[in-house]
Amino acid sequence: MTATPTAPLPRPVRGVRVHSRQTVGACAPTYGRVELDFEPVPTGVASSIEFACTAEPEPSPEYEESLARGVLRALAAADTEDPAAHPRPPVRARVIVRALSWHWVDSCETAFVRLGALAAREALECVAQDREPRPVETRVSPHT
Repeated sequence: MTATPTAPLPRPVRGVRVHSRQTVGACAPTYGRVELDFEPVPTGVASSIEFACTAEPEPSPEYEESLARGVLRALAAADTEDPAAHPRPPVRARVIVRALSWHWVDSCETAFVRLGALAAREALECVAQDREPRPVETRVSPHT
């Protein structure tokens, strides 16, 4: 069995913004806000993610790791949430996190995995549709 070759992202996609609103009146932790840039990488260079921001209200290794996991899974076309949702070949990119916001009570790691996947999907759709990113406003579910 041979591995599926991955191509580099064909062009930069900067300013991908994803925001998951808090569910008003519910106890589910759904809040998170991120802004990422996606850059092409040279042939043979693996996908990477770097944090060029300070998280608000303070750094959170757990949320940073969760965000990175979601982004990298989506770029690798290995999104286990819904593998049939976006059938496409894997893509390699350098991802720069420009902003990350979370809340002490209203955020969770699962929300940031999903934010990462949504951001990567938006970047890939921008390339496929030859457009600039649109803000993604959602309310992710931490339970599925």
